[in-house]
Amino acid sequence: MLTTLLWTAVPLLALHLWMWRRSRSLLRFQLLLDVLLVVVLGPALLRGADLNPVRCLERNRPFTEYRWSEITGFQPTQSDLVLQFHPWWEAAREQLLAGRLPLIADEIGGGLPLLAGGQTGLWAPVMLPVWVLGPERGTTVMALWKLELAGLGAFLLLAWRFRLRWAAAAVGGIAYAGGAYQVAWLLVPLSWVTAALPWLWWLALVAVRRRSRWPLVVGLGLAGGWLLGCGLHPETAAVAFGSALLAGLVLHPRRFPRLLAAAALATVVAAALAWPTVGYIGASSRLHLTREQRPNLEPVPEGWRALALRQAVLPAVNGHPGRGDWRAPFPHAPAATGVGGAALALLAAGAVRRRHRRLAWAAAACLALGVILYLRVPPLDALLVRLPPLDRMTLPRFAALLPWGLALIAALSVDGALRGRLRALRWRLLPAAALAAAALASSPWQLAAADGVLVLLSVAAAAAVPFLLRRPTVLLSVLAVELAAYAVGINPVAAAADRLPQPPLVERLRALQAAEGGRIIGIDGVLPANLAGRYGLGDLRAYDPLRPLPFARFLGALGQVDPVLGGPLRQAPPRLCGAWSVRFLIAGGETVAAGWEEVWRGSGGSLWRNPAWQPELRVVGRTVAGGWDLLLSETVDFATTAVVPEGTPPVAADRAGIAVAALEGARLGARVDCDGPCLVVAARPWAPGWRAFVDGAERPVVLANLAGLGVVVPAGAHEVALRYHPWRWSGGVP
Repeated sequence: MLTTLLWTAVPLLALHLWMWRRSRSLLRFQLLLDVLLVVVLGPALLRGADLNPVRCLERNRPFTEYRWSEITGFQPTQSDLVLQFHPWWEAAREQLLAGRLPLIADEIGGGLPLLAGGQTGLWAPVMLPVWVLGPERGTTVMALWKLELAGLGAFLLLAWRFRLRWAAAAVGGIAYAGGAYQVAWLLVPLSWVTAALPWLWWLALVAVRRRSRWPLVVGLGLAGGWLLGCGLHPETAAVAFGSALLAGLVLHPRRFPRLLAAAALATVVAAALAWPTVGYIGASSRLHLTREQRPNLEPVPEGWRALALRQAVLPAVNGHPGRGDWRAPFPHAPAATGVGGAALALLAAGAVRRRHRRLAWAAAACLALGVILYLRVPPLDALLVRLPPLDRMTLPRFAALLPWGLALIAALSVDGALRGRLRALRWRLLPAAALAAAALASSPWQLAAADGVLVLLSVAAAAAVPFLLRRPTVLLSVLAVELAAYAVGINPVAAAADRLPQPPLVERLRALQAAEGGRIIGIDGVLPANLAGRYGLGDLRAYDPLRPLPFARFLGALGQVDPVLGGPLRQAPPRLCGAWSVRFLIAGGETVAAGWEEVWRGSGGSLWRNPAWQPELRVVGRTVAGGWDLLLSETVDFATTAVVPEGTPPVAADRAGIAVAALEGARLGARVDCDGPCLVVAARPWAPGWRAFVDGAERPVVLANLAGLGVVVPAGAHEVALRYHPWRWSGGVP
């Protein structure tokens, strides 16, 4: 608890003291923002706990489902935190503390690329709390500073850059930071990007002013390129940076050459930082699936737009993910775009002043872009989704522009009202009437009591706002309280002791693997992929959206349904698993496939040993060309033979010996002696950047067993090396 306070409360108190001495207006806004900070982080900070969705329903059986609980199933960002980000961060942290660049995740996916995955945030200094404190405590610390950065950035942009009155700027800052989108995504890296969005706008608008010089344009390009390439969330970074460029174009259309220059520089910087990720994406199953199926051209389900629109104006109208009563057919986080009833009512409070009309148009342009691409509004969406790069992007990422555009327009409207441009009462009451109609159309009597109260709160706040415009302090209090009420419980709190439960199954498995080595694998969702790495267990499976296409196909042959993220395996042929150095199988049912030997059974599942286990690095004297059917047939003796793609040079050696010289993440080495051409096989997934060398001369990499690493070695004694160079890759699959 003391450590967390040193990273949160102490510097926040110092910030308050600085504001008290330098700017009382800033301090007043900060006190409003404190309401949100206390609601979101107070329960964790006061208890010394973490903002963490660990909610195991049964302590002795925490891994019998692929997700942690029904509650986090409605909030995929939180499930991803446990199943993706925390394992990746911990793997990177361990290697950084050991003085190594985290290139390969040794215990995830049989050794998949880590840095090239692009979501560890390795180049982002804001990830320092994770590297120092660990994933769970670091997540809690970062949550506070994300909210702080988002609110303060919006307030300063409006108050200092556009000279809005204090109350109007505070409306924009509170509405954006406390909106459902920022809070719902708070625990994952994406929210760092949305928190930086106001600051990107500020830099872009300063860079295109009449008297601005080119160093500011360079600064904009560097900032945008760093955000795109630092590994926080590239897609959302592209949306945020693109919206800043769009705003600069609307406000100063004649200075578009500066924006083009900034965009070009940002592209170069991003490519330099994320070059390994570019290659990884190019060979990923996700890109392959997008090219084949083109999901952005698929029609949206009937009724989806109406549900999502009601969710945008009344965030609790479809239930609350923190209570497990979500009832919409889509997950919560991508639809959490609302800014509350009070902020929506402020849109109609007053007319925008003439000097701010271009800013209002810029906000409206970004809002319209978000609505068109997120809600798929025809006919414009049919054109936009065919244009690169929009044809490949995840369109729900554009939902981030909705709360930002609404918050800006609300602040501009309040500023106009406070300066005498107040609209008639009937127009000011129109948003409240619209919210009431939306609430009635969604059958609020079918909601849980707490959700119904939130819906009524939004309608009441919208109805009260028109009468509070001359009392800004009360108005802002209503806005902050309403958003805080929505924020309660979205991000669950877990005790530090619950970070990694220790059921008997895991304890026994750790002991077995420590004694005998080898990898593990699980079927039917027991001990989900990636999570085993947190226990120091080497797992063949991976929960990774950028898995290389051959490896994704390999796991798909074992029963994974989702070709992108993966999922539970349904079968585990012992010979094939042994070829990938899998020694132990975890199962939840009574029996598994023939060929496995049961070694332990308990309340959390059963453990099985693989008698067909093979070392991770070995040499074979025979190859056979074939496909997935042959690989799964269990007729191949993988101790002496490997399955390779058609066209691979044949090998034939009766004697093949190997002495392992090195076996670590990014460097594999061996001393080989064969009486004929042979194949060195490494049970590591192929990925762009792997290169093979025989006696120092580079050789082609062969897809051994259709998804792993291999290199053909001529007869005789040779030094063989397989090295991973993520900045040196060639396109395509070998």
